[in-house]
Amino acid sequence: MWKDSDSDEDRLLVTRCREGDESAFETLVRKYQQSVLNLVYHYLGSRNDAEDVSQKIFTKIYFSLAKFDLRRPFFPWLYRIAANQCYDELRKLRRHKVHTFSELSLEDSNRLETLISQDEPPLETEEDQKQLAALLHRTLDHLPQQQRTAIVLRDLEGIPYPKMAEIMQCTEQAARLKVFRARTRLRELLQRAMRK
Repeated sequence: MWKDSDSDEDRLLVTRCREGDESAFETLVRKYQQSVLNLVYHYLGSRNDAEDVSQKIFTKIYFSLAKFDLRRPFFPWLYRIAANQCYDELRKLRRHKVHTFSELSLEDSNRLETLISQDEPPLETEEDQKQLAALLHRTLDHLPQQQRTAIVLRDLEGIPYPKMAEIMQCTEQAARLKVFRARTRLRELLQRAMRK
């Protein structure tokens, strides 16, 4: 789950990195490694892929630090780079016919279950929950990129709307609208699939 960060501390670490202090970058990596791993995992659905892609992301961050605007918070910038890398990886995976979101945890599935089951009776058996999880995995992969990002950031990572707006480079109201539309579309796709 996402936690707010100390922007002043991050700016100081970035400044030290730019001056050649390797330990400052290691501190940034330790601070954000789990958040980046979680994000990548929610996009790609594989722990092994998440670790490899996270390494790519931090390498990209390291070589992009000179471009970072110190007047802005670090976390949304890092998350944008991470999300963009995930999009690139998803495009590569799709070319190789690999399904994504195939390993969402049951906890993630339970969070998303509330998006579609508000008027439905609760799932009673573990088998029902597994079937819903499998359906969610397939359906999430069919959402457009912006809608998938909105679901991952808000419903899986728990990022608050103001931070989502920074990450998605939009207003807070637009972020709320993106989440609403994504949830609506996900609910439609899931209900349609459940009727088949």
